Amino acid sequence: MSVLFAVIHPLTGEASWHLARRDDDVERVDDGDLEKVRASRTVLLVPGTDVHLSTITSAVRSAKDLRTAALFQLEDDVSQPVSELHLALGNVVEGTAGERPVALASLKQMEAWVDLLGDLPDETASQCEIIPETTLFTDELEAFIYDGDDRVLVGGQHKVFAIDSVLAEAVVPALLQQLEIREASVFTGQSPVLSDALSNISIAGGSPEHLPFAECVAGALLKGRGLDLRQGVYAPKRSIKFSVGGWTASLALAGLALIIWVAGMGVEVMRLNQATDGLYDSMIEAYAVAYPEEGRVIDPRSEVMLKLRETGRSGGGEEFVQLISVFYTGLREVPGVELERFTFDQETGRLSATLYFSGYQDRDALKQAFDELGVSLNLGGARQEGGVVVGEAVLGGQP
Repeated sequence: MSVLFAVIHPLTGEASWHLARRDDDVERVDDGDLEKVRASRTVLLVPGTDVHLSTITSAVRSAKDLRTAALFQLEDDVSQPVSELHLALGNVVEGTAGERPVALASLKQMEAWVDLLGDLPDETASQCEIIPETTLFTDELEAFIYDGDDRVLVGGQHKVFAIDSVLAEAVVPALLQQLEIREASVFTGQSPVLSDALSNISIAGGSPEHLPFAECVAGALLKGRGLDLRQGVYAPKRSIKFSVGGWTASLALAGLALIIWVAGMGVEVMRLNQATDGLYDSMIEAYAVAYPEEGRVIDPRSEVMLKLRETGRSGGGEEFVQLISVFYTGLREVPGVELERFTFDQETGRLSATLYFSGYQDRDALKQAFDELGVSLNLGGARQEGGVVVGEAVLGGQP
């Protein structure tokens, strides 16, 4: 694997391009030679000081609605209006209840970064990722500090902070104290700015290790790390080119078979999306019934939990949220199951749902998924309707 990547200078905004084939094999690429370079991955690496990293926990739904909900969740954490911000979503963190990393950048800054791709050939530019440099190190557990090349990064325990080099000498000591970092690996590039700021920590290996920033990030890029900001309206437009010579009839038949296969896959994806959207819409309807004066809300789960915290109650609302969260966790483990509708009885604390199964084997798989979660799911009788299996499921309630 090889990576063609650009490092943007935090102060001047100029991009310098590099080609990495291994961690220790990084070479500078002149702008005039970019058209000649071919790599497995192309990345525009942008300064962490221009991107706000955070995490959200939200019900799974369409990416568009999820971005909207996330922006409003993070509204108090940023100084700009959410209407001026672009948000990119990371993958759900394994082992969590829907927690995922997010990155925020201003729309104006995104436009400037996209313009920098104009130096690349069209095909390469269309595939180029825009990745905040801080997201390359969120997998790191051990504390580290990078100081040099006009940037300062402090990271460890899956958190990474980018500090303006002008403010670093004053900010870093307080940050190290806040993160309770007493020992860290320290790497330096050209013109490091930290000196007294590191006096209160133990440096792994006894002294800093000199490492140009391009070499510092090469290994993470070769491993495929980073959260791509090119989502939503900035998503790259990809195209597929076909070159047809002889064997026209055979290629036509093969192409027809491919189209049929892709269409089949599309139907399955659409059914999964419909199941997700159905669950989300049902949660909105249930919230509207409970709080008719508030109308439609984007994130009903968060709204219910907020009300519970404000009132100090732990009644049926909390039980409903817990049941629906558990129910969805089990449901998403079996792709062949689609939610038709569900109801919740507050008096009995019972969640009842009507489900569509692609086959009886999916019904057994759903039962097994809940058993592995340690949750008892009662499945009623099943029947055939329109080529699918329809069944009832009950979760919670008094035995």
